[in-house]
Amino acid sequence: MSRKYLLLVVVTAAVLLFFWVYFPALSRYREIMMQEDAILTELEDLNQKIDDLMRERDLMRNDVAHLTKVIREELGLVKPGEVVYKVVVEAPESQAGVAETLPGP
Repeated sequence: MSRKYLLLVVVTAAVLLFFWVYFPALSRYREIMMQEDAILTELEDLNQKIDDLMRERDLMRNDVAHLTKVIREELGLVKPGEVVYKVVVEAPESQAGVAETLPGP
């Protein structure tokens, strides 16, 4: 009877030791794998952004029409003799009333 009890205690201790060592390592492994997935996703996004920027750079260097479009849109430059019209859109009646009822600073 004491041999069976001793064997049961040894086996239980071995199983507990195995789980005590194995589960933290498994948990850490899963955490590292999730970090790797996140980093790989970020890397793919950055590579796509690099490709887009390189295409934009090539267009800016080689395509005068694209360069002109970018200069006009982003810098607001116009050619000599051109007249720029800016359209001002008024707020709808429902929003205008709300703006008037809000307390000022």
